[in-house]
Amino acid sequence: MKTRIGVIGTGWRAGFFLRAAKMLPERFSVCGIVYHSEAGKKRAGEWGVPLYADYAQMVREEKPDYVVVSVSRKSGAARKITADLAEMSVPVLMETPPADSLEDLIEFYQECGQAKIQVAEQYQFQPMIASRLAVAASGRIGKVYQSRFQLPNGYHAISVHRKALSVGMALPKVWGAQYTHSRMNAPGREGDPAAEEMISVKQTVFHLDYGDMQAFNDLEGDQCRAWIRKEHYNIRGDRGEIYDDEVYYMEDYLTPVHDTLERMMTGAGTNLEGSFLRGVRGQGGWVYENPFRPARMFDDEIAVATCMAKMAEYVQGGPGFYSLAEAMQDRYLALLTVQSAKEGRVLTAEPQIWME
Repeated sequence: MKTRIGVIGTGWRAGFFLRAAKMLPERFSVCGIVYHSEAGKKRAGEWGVPLYADYAQMVREEKPDYVVVSVSRKSGAARKITADLAEMSVPVLMETPPADSLEDLIEFYQECGQAKIQVAEQYQFQPMIASRLAVAASGRIGKVYQSRFQLPNGYHAISVHRKALSVGMALPKVWGAQYTHSRMNAPGREGDPAAEEMISVKQTVFHLDYGDMQAFNDLEGDQCRAWIRKEHYNIRGDRGEIYDDEVYYMEDYLTPVHDTLERMMTGAGTNLEGSFLRGVRGQGGWVYENPFRPARMFDDEIAVATCMAKMAEYVQGGPGFYSLAEAMQDRYLALLTVQSAKEGRVLTAEPQIWME
């Protein structure tokens, strides 16, 4: 059954949801886009779907199964629109958690904590990250006690660390630090750099200490686009570890095992299937299978489409996949890492209303 989706927003991030729907027409139909400026209206017009200046009108006329809210968090627009839709009993998939202070997080949760809302935290569903999390959860490397990543900071990174460690809503001690360095520029949202240039980049590191488990994260500015910076993943357990795409563990006390997580791509050489990710192999079989093949999507598009598909299941009575409470927790911990860096001291996370 095709899911009807309304999209509020016309910016760069909204494009991920719109592209996913366009590439998966058997699954999704965008029934309306809400714009907030003439420039936004022009961008939205390229998708060939009904356009609206008012989201209440779009909901009344199109009756979407759920609405994606992908607008400015800093302006407060995402929070207001989501609260309005919740009041109208419209299920919402938020592109990002809605607040930048603990006070705002608490107020928003008090207002919308019981509404039918999920947040499109896609990093857990990127194929290689999903594969590593699956191996960590399989028990092959034993009890996981430490994660070390180079992931985009903020709630993205913390969400993956929490899942790798299976700590739920546990309250860690938080340490953060920031450094500034000079580095050659890299591609941006608008494409490749026009010329060689040395730019100033901010490196942010943090440590979440759960006592018997720890999370470490280290990211330098726009590292996710920089050709000269490599992402890194290390998940340690008491019987082995995942180190980037390699898995090492003990089958028994005398038998070490080494395995590789291997992306299975089509379309190279004489292969005529088309260009797409079939899945990730390891552990003697498929660790991850791309549910959207043969659509030609890169990893983050696959991850966003996974959020969309899981949201479709959720509004039909299925399980949630990244609740508002989880999003509040990850944003809260992210705020603590920034506060710790500014104040130069270790902070301790405290119980919040979404943990109840």
